[in-house]
Amino acid sequence: MSRMLPCMILAGGLGTRLRPVLGAGLPKAMASVGGQPFLAWMLRWLEQQRVTDVVLSLGYGCGEIVGWLKGQSLELSVTVVEEEEPLGTGGAIMHALRSYGAPRMIVMNGDTITNLDLPRFAGFFDATGADLAIAATSVPDASRYGTLEFDAGSKRLIAFEEKRPVPAPGFINAGVYAVDAARVLEFDLPRRFSFEDDFLRRQIGSLDMRVFPDITEFIDIGIPSDYARAQQVVPLMCEQSAHDS
Repeated sequence: MSRMLPCMILAGGLGTRLRPVLGAGLPKAMASVGGQPFLAWMLRWLEQQRVTDVVLSLGYGCGEIVGWLKGQSLELSVTVVEEEEPLGTGGAIMHALRSYGAPRMIVMNGDTITNLDLPRFAGFFDATGADLAIAATSVPDASRYGTLEFDAGSKRLIAFEEKRPVPAPGFINAGVYAVDAARVLEFDLPRRFSFEDDFLRRQIGSLDMRVFPDITEFIDIGIPSDYARAQQVVPLMCEQSAHDS
């Protein structure tokens, strides 16, 4: 069995939309879900997926998160990379890729959990030889997200479709990527930028990007309504993942 790629978790955001629920000081990764920090559920899920090395990209609330980590007994190795200033998703990814030095990594948002099969996703990335792979999920109403257009056979990404005013089903970016770090770091990019808007959308013609459309369960705790739903959904998802692993 091949060794799993290291995984980077982007957990440096301010969590502005959750402030009314969490209060002013708590970093979003430490938001309580089912009685535990959301980050605890993410790390448990990664352990179940046979991940052995995790990179935490931290900014706001770094000290509190690191303090919590010191009290945990984990079966995986955690490396912390801190942003001295907010860098956006793109800047945070590039900073962590340079700091950690792995040639290939899986990158995921720190406020999202899915039922993605990470070993299969990594295998798909290896088999295609792509520069970057995007995990996607189908939703009945993609109007608030914008959708991914990709070739049904090769799964090559063709376009990012803009948000549409009329509700319609479609595949959306689930915020999990497999990245060829050496290839991505070739680009001359600003220190702070959005990975999705300022990089992926602009480099469709320059990079071989593939879509892995196999996610069927997806939750993002970034807004209060989804955070409330996560209290029951996330523990169940992790329980199912443990059963399947």
